[in-house]
Amino acid sequence: MKQQETHIIYFIQHLFRFIWRSRPSWMGMLIVAVILLLGVFQPLEWIVYNNLFRLRGDANWDERVVVVAIDDKSLNEFGQFPWTRQKYIKLLNVLSTAQPNVVAFDILFSDQSVDDAMLAKAMERHGRVILAQAWDTQGKPWQPRPELEQVAITTGHILRYKDGDGMVRRVETEIKGVPSLAIAALKAYNTFGETPPLKNLANPLWVNWISKGQKIPQYSFVDVVEQQIPSQAFQNKIVLVGVTAPGIDGLITPFDYDPPTGGVSVHATIISNILQNNFLRLFPLRGWIMLFLLGGPGLYWAIAYLRTREQLGLLLGLSFTWIILSLLLLKLNYWPPVATPIVLFFTTTVIVKVQENWNLKLENRNLQRIVNYDRLTQIANHHKFEEYLQQEWERLATEQSPLSLILCDLDFFKRYNDNYGYQAGDACLKKVAQVMTKGVKKPTYLVARYGGEEFAVILPDTNETMAMRIAEEIRSQVKALAIHHQASLVDSRVTLSVGVASTIPSYDLTPALLIKAADEALYQAKRSGRDRCCASRQLV
Repeated sequence: MKQQETHIIYFIQHLFRFIWRSRPSWMGMLIVAVILLLGVFQPLEWIVYNNLFRLRGDANWDERVVVVAIDDKSLNEFGQFPWTRQKYIKLLNVLSTAQPNVVAFDILFSDQSVDDAMLAKAMERHGRVILAQAWDTQGKPWQPRPELEQVAITTGHILRYKDGDGMVRRVETEIKGVPSLAIAALKAYNTFGETPPLKNLANPLWVNWISKGQKIPQYSFVDVVEQQIPSQAFQNKIVLVGVTAPGIDGLITPFDYDPPTGGVSVHATIISNILQNNFLRLFPLRGWIMLFLLGGPGLYWAIAYLRTREQLGLLLGLSFTWIILSLLLLKLNYWPPVATPIVLFFTTTVIVKVQENWNLKLENRNLQRIVNYDRLTQIANHHKFEEYLQQEWERLATEQSPLSLILCDLDFFKRYNDNYGYQAGDACLKKVAQVMTKGVKKPTYLVARYGGEEFAVILPDTNETMAMRIAEEIRSQVKALAIHHQASLVDSRVTLSVGVASTIPSYDLTPALLIKAADEALYQAKRSGRDRCCASRQLV
């Protein structure tokens, strides 16, 4: 029992460690998800959508769908569209000889005509006619004439919703209780034809485009009316009557962009999709969850241990693989996201690189701190002191500006360590270093630990008067700490002896001369009784 609890605790610890270490990828995943919800990637998905259909190529049309096309040939024969009712009366008379079939008009008969009564009789003789209806921009209905609607078996809406790129990708199955023309035609056909049951019609149908509009099984309106097409071509079929001629009712599809196809193509496609049960299905929610987990934290851990070239290779490989997989899914009638996962892959890779660079900077900073800073007091060490002094010496030699140096020594510090111990001595050094750092205001000033109990302050662009003032302030602040030092021969508190040297650097001289002068000034302060500041007169 205890062993099982140990394993569980071990697993939970590793799980939380994994989550914590991969937190940048979770953040990136969240950012991509938010951007996705805002629709930023949608134009990219539309572009990929169109190209995937073209890559997939043509699919097969259901043989039970046929279009009577109001095409260029028909317009040349019968004149400019719209036509009189007589043309449709002739069409219905021809189609009546090839029953049973369903005739759905993708044409609005909302205007009044003297031939409405004759058309109504032709519709009644046929017995399976469906008419179209729509709504204007204010929501006012465009319905068939009452005498026509009365003899039609039903009506269907022909509204199409276009995406931002002008493409129709989905059709509302029902609007205000009115089914789409394609659904109405299928329901009517279902009374005598063998069709799959109509399921999931409460939600929009996503169009699985089949081919170019001109490849739809279709016959020219004029050829049908003039009986040049055998009546058997329409028997037991859904017959859609609509415009395919360019410039009248244009519809952009992945296969038809310039020129567009006719609007009747969308109804023909939906009918064929449902008859073959291959309408487009959206990527499921569980697929999104898996995608984000694999593309975020999963990919993060996969590339975290790779070099840059390997990371780039993996990224390109994953992107190419996902495009191929998306094409295969489209063949299986799924519309997967393509641009979003690739953006997620790139985002995760960028996060890994940013984190790598950040970690590298931190490591370099830590190394620099180890090399340049004293471990005990956390101020600059002797190495940094020499480096900075040489740097400022050369700069100020060019600018001919003053440079001052302060050297400090804790009075009788050996006695302090002997009396209070080395731990107390270390604590004392830390406090002195903190006070000196606070007493130095300018960012160009550098406080360093020069030796065991010795400290140094480099003061660029500072003359002797200013340096003495800073030195005296440091000395008084150290004394004000009131650190007890009973073994001192100067005071009952820890005190500081300070030496100051100033000069205008020259390329003919070296920083060693400034150090020597400050050291001799420090010796003078000690010889004069300690707990005081002395300035050197050797350098000008």
